[in-house]
Amino acid sequence: MAYKLISNDKNARAGLLSINNIEVQTPTFMPVATRGAIKSTPHQYLDKTSILLANAYHLHLRPGAQLINDLGGLHNFMNWDKLILTDSGGFQAWSLPTKLLNDGIEFKNVYDGSFFKMTPEESINTQNLLGSDIAMIFDYLIDYDRSDDDQMKAIEITSQWAEKAKSVHKNNKQDLFGIVQGGLNLDLRETSAKSMIELDFDGYAIGGLAIGETSTERKKVVEHLNSILPLDKPRYVMGLGDTVGLIDLIDSGVDMFDCVWPARLARHGKLITRNSYINIKNHKFMKDEKPIDTNCKCFTCINYSRAYLRHLYVNENTTSWLYLTVHNIIQTEQIIEEARESILNSSFESFKKEFINE
Repeated sequence: MAYKLISNDKNARAGLLSINNIEVQTPTFMPVATRGAIKSTPHQYLDKTSILLANAYHLHLRPGAQLINDLGGLHNFMNWDKLILTDSGGFQAWSLPTKLLNDGIEFKNVYDGSFFKMTPEESINTQNLLGSDIAMIFDYLIDYDRSDDDQMKAIEITSQWAEKAKSVHKNNKQDLFGIVQGGLNLDLRETSAKSMIELDFDGYAIGGLAIGETSTERKKVVEHLNSILPLDKPRYVMGLGDTVGLIDLIDSGVDMFDCVWPARLARHGKLITRNSYINIKNHKFMKDEKPIDTNCKCFTCINYSRAYLRHLYVNENTTSWLYLTVHNIIQTEQIIEEARESILNSSFESFKKEFINE
């Protein structure tokens, strides 16, 4: 990996990320293709997407990392020739019924109810086999409002697992990112960040956010870490996808984001329009001939009216999921592209103000 800072406007950064001879302009948003695909949405519609996120936990269970490796790796399996980042399973250790063990996490298999253990070594071995471009360490995520003692324990476990991840990571075509934990306590966040920096990862993710804290609390954490994390490595806030939240943290120096939010909103009939969204189910759109957003250049907005999309959605035509998801992802990427241009033009502050007040 090579990260080059092209321009900054105060803390906001516009950069160029180069991995395996593929260049990505940052800041960037990574749509979530959990099992190797975004629900209802062929990759061909994601022409502006640079990185997809796939989930090692789910692919480990079905169809299995070795099988994917035997079939030529995840890129070949998905027929995706751009970049892939694989999550480690740490988020699922928080969101699903699990048990902390001395050397990993005991999971309940969401597909058949059986139990299995995921260790930091197994997570890395899985990602090595998948052949993603960026792998994440297996971290220990807990609720942001747990006690400082609990947060410190999570930091220590994550640090121990990070060392193990570094020791077993063998794929020289795959970069490895560390993850900072620590809840809302800035001193603990600093402790965690320094432990990750000592291990010299290719990039650094800020975990444990976008799980219920306020935007003000989130920004304080990110701004504090902005002064600690290396300037020459990419910074990644995990699990954040609302457009106002993205712009707010680009303002704090974040380079990478991922979230299921745009696709999940679409499946509920909610369409992103700049800093807000509309509910296509509403009766007022029944005869609306306008596109979702007159300034959007996505396939959906170029070709279909709100009236048609409402018709598809309320009649339970799953075709609507494709069109709505394409719009939400492209709209999110378009907004981030505008933010990047404003950084290059040294006008990010005015862009942010105008965007939030639209």
